[in-house]
Amino acid sequence: GSDLSSAATATAAAAAAAKRIISTSNSARAAVENATKKSMPKPLFPPKRVLIVRHGQAQHNPRAEAAREAGCSFDEFLRWMELDDAHDADLTELGEKQAQTAGEKHALTDIELVVSSPLSRALRTADLVHPPSGNSESSKQRRIAIEHFREINGKLLNAQRRPRSDLVQQFPHWCFKAIPEQDDSWTEELESREECSERGYRGLLWVLEQSEQNVLLVGHGGLLNYTMNGHTNVVLVDGRQHLNKDDASEEVRCITKRFGNCELREFIITAWDSAVDVKNGANQLEPVITLEEVTLSHNLNL
Repeated sequence: GSDLSSAATATAAAAAAAKRIISTSNSARAAVENATKKSMPKPLFPPKRVLIVRHGQAQHNPRAEAAREAGCSFDEFLRWMELDDAHDADLTELGEKQAQTAGEKHALTDIELVVSSPLSRALRTADLVHPPSGNSESSKQRRIAIEHFREINGKLLNAQRRPRSDLVQQFPHWCFKAIPEQDDSWTEELESREECSERGYRGLLWVLEQSEQNVLLVGHGGLLNYTMNGHTNVVLVDGRQHLNKDDASEEVRCITKRFGNCELREFIITAWDSAVDVKNGANQLEPVITLEEVTLSHNLNL
């Protein structure tokens, strides 16, 4: 009964996602042609549906985020982050509530792969937004933590992750095989925008190489901003439609706006063979990735 109903719901959702992928491919291709000045690019992998979520409010966020909303400079924002810094910062009580509410609101029954930053606030958010299930079918679902999607690295302790063995003990249903035991990548120097965006780009390519079509990705505000708005080979495409076409007051968010706490956005992601020169020393051409947003986001600022 309930298992068959859940399977039917997941199948219907996957079919709807496939239709969205087909309908959005032309506009994504046009965006790549415009960005690269090359005609008729071809997808390197089958397009995927990716739901991207930023973690809920964490210990170091409240005062820094309030200052950002008030229009502070980056240096002032960083100062507040340092004042409230905490090693691998956990979610606040509000952050836990945001993630729980997101899970109840979206009921993501069709997710086949959950990918997260290895920082605790992202892993906890993923588990609250899309809780692991004990039944045999759901146990097949992969939950993988990879370094590509961690926050801007260095300088701040909230960006330094716990040892892998500690994470395995705290989150036993996750796979941490892709990360080393100690966080040797963290240094006292703040990672550059270019390094961070390149890391996020590599993470998106990794997602595209996986077999699953419906993916939940949980990351961080800075990492997502740098990757989606700061990498030469990542192109955002606006394919959204109003949820209520009769409501003229509905405000449409700019697709480049920084993610809010536990904000969920839905994308069709594609990698294209027509590429631009990223001048990486070997003069290699890298794939262009399009992220086409296909629904209006749900921002749960409680």
